[in-house]
Amino acid sequence: MNSKLLYRLLAFLFLGLSLQAQSEEKASLSGVITDAKSGETLPGANVLLVGTYLGAAADINGNYVINGIKAQDYTIKVQFIGYETKLFTGISFEPGESKVLNIELREQRESLNEVTIVGKKEQISLEKASSEVTISQEQISQMNVRDVQEVLQMQAGVIKTQDGLQIRGARVYETEYIVDGISAQDPLAGTGFGVDVNSSSVASVDLITGGVGAEFGGGSSGVVNTRIREGGEKFQISGRYQRDNLGNSDIASSFNTDRFELNVGSPIPGTQKKMTLFASISAFMTDEYFGATADQLESSLFSANPEFWAPRYTNSYTNTIKLAYKLRSGTKLTLTNQHSLNINQNTRTLQIVGFDAILTPGFQYNRSNNLDNATTYTHHSNLTALNLNHLITKNWGLSVSVGRLFTNLRADANGRPFRTETVDQILDEQHIISSPIDIFNPGDPRGIYYVSVGDGLINNGGITPTWHDHYVEEYSVNGKATWIPDNKQHELSFGIQNTFTEYQWVDVTRPWVGAPIKINDSTYTQSVSIGSSNDIWAVNPVETGVFLQDRISYKGIIATLGLRVNMWAPGKFVDDAVNDPSAPVIDQVREDYLAKTSEVFGLRWKARLLPKINVSFPVTENNVLYFNYGHSMRLPHPRFIYAGLDPTYQDRSFLASLGNPDLDPEVNVSYEIGLKSKLNKDLAMSLTAFNNNRFDYIVSRRVIVADQTGRPTTKNFYINQDYANIYGVELGLNYRIGRYLNSFANIGYQVARGKSNSARESSLQIEQNGEVSLSREQYLAFDRPWNINTGIIFAPDSTLPILGMDWTGFSAFLSYQFTSGFRYTPQQLTRTNELGRPIYEPIVDQYLQNQAKPWHNIDLKLSYNLPLGLKKGKGVSLSVEIRNLADAKNSQIINPVTGQAYEYGDDVPITWRDPRYSGPQESGVDPRNPARYLAPRQILYGIEFRF
Repeated sequence: MNSKLLYRLLAFLFLGLSLQAQSEEKASLSGVITDAKSGETLPGANVLLVGTYLGAAADINGNYVINGIKAQDYTIKVQFIGYETKLFTGISFEPGESKVLNIELREQRESLNEVTIVGKKEQISLEKASSEVTISQEQISQMNVRDVQEVLQMQAGVIKTQDGLQIRGARVYETEYIVDGISAQDPLAGTGFGVDVNSSSVASVDLITGGVGAEFGGGSSGVVNTRIREGGEKFQISGRYQRDNLGNSDIASSFNTDRFELNVGSPIPGTQKKMTLFASISAFMTDEYFGATADQLESSLFSANPEFWAPRYTNSYTNTIKLAYKLRSGTKLTLTNQHSLNINQNTRTLQIVGFDAILTPGFQYNRSNNLDNATTYTHHSNLTALNLNHLITKNWGLSVSVGRLFTNLRADANGRPFRTETVDQILDEQHIISSPIDIFNPGDPRGIYYVSVGDGLINNGGITPTWHDHYVEEYSVNGKATWIPDNKQHELSFGIQNTFTEYQWVDVTRPWVGAPIKINDSTYTQSVSIGSSNDIWAVNPVETGVFLQDRISYKGIIATLGLRVNMWAPGKFVDDAVNDPSAPVIDQVREDYLAKTSEVFGLRWKARLLPKINVSFPVTENNVLYFNYGHSMRLPHPRFIYAGLDPTYQDRSFLASLGNPDLDPEVNVSYEIGLKSKLNKDLAMSLTAFNNNRFDYIVSRRVIVADQTGRPTTKNFYINQDYANIYGVELGLNYRIGRYLNSFANIGYQVARGKSNSARESSLQIEQNGEVSLSREQYLAFDRPWNINTGIIFAPDSTLPILGMDWTGFSAFLSYQFTSGFRYTPQQLTRTNELGRPIYEPIVDQYLQNQAKPWHNIDLKLSYNLPLGLKKGKGVSLSVEIRNLADAKNSQIINPVTGQAYEYGDDVPITWRDPRYSGPQESGVDPRNPARYLAPRQILYGIEFRF
């Protein structure tokens, strides 16, 4: 279907709706608006029919009348300065009906934007001129999700891969993650989240994928804004325990998984319920589905009692504490501490952003013969947020956030020290031919014999060459003021956000290299280097953002105009390196850095303007068209800026990294147009088209600089050059059937094209071809066009007997996900070798043209509340959760010959080992990596209590 035909169909649809509506007799709405406490009338209070141009103001006696209402279901919005805003949802009008709705409003007590909803939650918000969805704690509790990331992956435009969450075709690190007003992202790990949040600790999650406001300035693809739960006016305790076996962990559907959580909410005694506490702890432990595990994981950061902290392959813990105190009416103070700890052997825990186009699964297959010598990762994060919300007057509000994020990631050889005092053995990993030896060509007449090469897995007792440690200590001070005039036609907000950060990065390969060697009992060689290569730096960058935004509402038309200025200073480390002639900074970079920065408060700063525009207006009743335009940015991974600039600690290895102090942020210029429709009070639809133009993607180049001795060395150097264009369409449907069934469907189609996928890939192109094409556009490796997420929540009660039975207490959640497979470059058969092995090589002019087999996944959760006669919301429930119900084999390591994961008997590329031919020419590892597929079916049994 071409675009012209689509536009015509839409035009005919709107024309038909309009003609149908014109033939109907109009309804009316009237009533009186009063103060809920005093009973006095409220002259001037506004009543609006959301999604229309209709509305009225109360007269001097508090009476209002709205005529000309077409027969439909509406949400009625009532607002008056100094009072709460009230939403009446699902109000139905029949042709010619005269409906009376008398309204009581109470004074606002906590903020300028207090909203009370009367009726069921709206299926769609017609007043948000953005692609934004809010998932409440009640909705989360009905899903089979463990954390915030699993909540988000069900939404439109979001894809979860082995390296994190992608929003609208962007890379995982381009999303801004916020917890209670403070950034929760580890900017050095490259995984997106830095602090994990358990699903039971969440009050709500806002996901904004388009039309992000000027208040947010740290992400270029979207915003995930998480609010932590608060304690209530009554004591509440709840908990859950799940495991995937009932005593036999050897069954196919068991990964030896245990999950535990405990939540407590309560008012603090002696505070007259002005202060509340919410606390939560959770633990998740599993051996995954790979088969091989270490005898015991050891964390060098938590060396005491490793059996407690790391009993399985993956060990995750969270701890949440939140205090809330109502100082007085209109003033509230909250203190949040969110703590998480992860100990595992998943290499995706640390991702150097931009170095790999598609990251492989995190299982260390090549070390699976001895995972006790593999890389163990410990990621320890702690976020503290202090928030003050103050209602200054009925027109002015103030919010202040002060926070600290500390996150530390250590990767080492399963808890071993950095290196021993002396080296007395070979520690390098290698695959060696071991007994029993199999002769490949017995009886060769030449008398030259070869041994079979084996599976290629490491088996010599060597240890991982990785030793990494970084920490981030980040202090944030944010302030925002909001002004709303008496007519409520404007909502003007402005603020400032400041972040003071300390980074320390130590990355060493083969740390034992350069250590003293023992010659005899009294003679040792000197220490000559820190590993075979290293990257060491400590820096203190500063970021500041200032924003101004006005949300204008007039007779159903809503326009938001915003402007943000982001300013950042790389820090004294960079300033000193630029001014130090002995530092390995390229002369042209020195000149450009000094020319493009300005010195303020002893640091050199850069700045960028980020304009934002959102507009929405009704086209017919309950059908709102909206448009968004905005600029956003993401600062480069710090390693691309700081690597190798220290004149003391310089990596002398070939093609070591050299940072670029003049590197600019990656920028996204986004356009979005969409239609939101509330077809009735239970059925809603959204249709969105977006176009994201991304500029200044980072690529690497080779440069020659002098090292400490004056010797010329070749380095990998980073510059802004690449671009990408990501465009697509998203369809969202929400349907509710009575009290029993809720369903959703989110369908997305997008295309991601650009010049290259990563800084690493551009380096490889130079190595292979001598250049990177500046004009040719190609599919990006992370382009996965189709993404479909659907779900059904079914919870019957006594009014809906099934098979003559009362199913009160039973609930079911069924979800289905479809995602296009990874892109790959097809291979063609060119010849066979002397052993008869087919030789496949890439078709270079079809780079990333093919799509691998798509992913399918069905999850099911069944739960039943035991009939204990307790009040609603309290009790004990039993559950069964089945993940990957159909046991689908979803490929995440793609054989480019077949377009799916390897199975024995498949042909493979020449660069892969083929187990059918064990000749001396074979290299690499056996392709039967258990992580080549996503997890198979898993069944978890659970018990939950709420009191």
